Amino acid sequence: MRPTARCAAIAGLVLFGLTACGSNPEPEPEPTVDEVPAATDSGPDPAELAEAAARSLCEQAEEAARRGDYDLARRLYNEAMSEYAGTTCARGASAEIERIDVIQTLEERIHFAFDRAELSDASVSILNRKADVLRRYPDVRLTIEGNCDERGSIEYNFALGMRRAQAAKNYLVGLGIGEGRFRTVSFGKERPLDPGHNEEAWALNRRDEFVIENLGAI
Repeated sequence: MRPTARCAAIAGLVLFGLTACGSNPEPEPEPTVDEVPAATDSGPDPAELAEAAARSLCEQAEEAARRGDYDLARRLYNEAMSEYAGTTCARGASAEIERIDVIQTLEERIHFAFDRAELSDASVSILNRKADVLRRYPDVRLTIEGNCDERGSIEYNFALGMRRAQAAKNYLVGLGIGEGRFRTVSFGKERPLDPGHNEEAWALNRRDEFVIENLGAI
């Protein structure tokens, strides 16, 4: 090939290359991927709500029991078991009701006739129930408090109150309950349940109170 022709051919190739490079298309953008939507909040966990509601009922029941409102405490525990079965509170409610029954039996008062320290049939029945509970809970100790109505002197009523407390203690000891589990005191006429000045008030005030010294033993 002649030099002139060779140069012309080379020049053509160079020109073709430049043209080809200049005509390259822009790269197509990569397709976008749809973003996955964030998970939506489904609201509070029903199980947690049930636990909270049951816990509130149990706390109210415990407070009622501390005040001595045992009927209300039972209703609240029963509501927890009925409405929120399976919760922590509901699972323990039955045992709490049983404990309330025990406490109420041990704390039940007995009453006396005017100027008397003898036990009535009703009082004996109550003391028999107490003895049954005391056998089941051998570590429980009681203080028995004798009380009188307002009639009579302070000195006389203190002595009468002590006889009433001793009557209950002696009966329980006679049923086989250890004497060391009881303490007796008299408040005479100093702690009336009813401040009235009539037969109804006096009948309420002639009584023995029973105080559990160690609730933790139940």
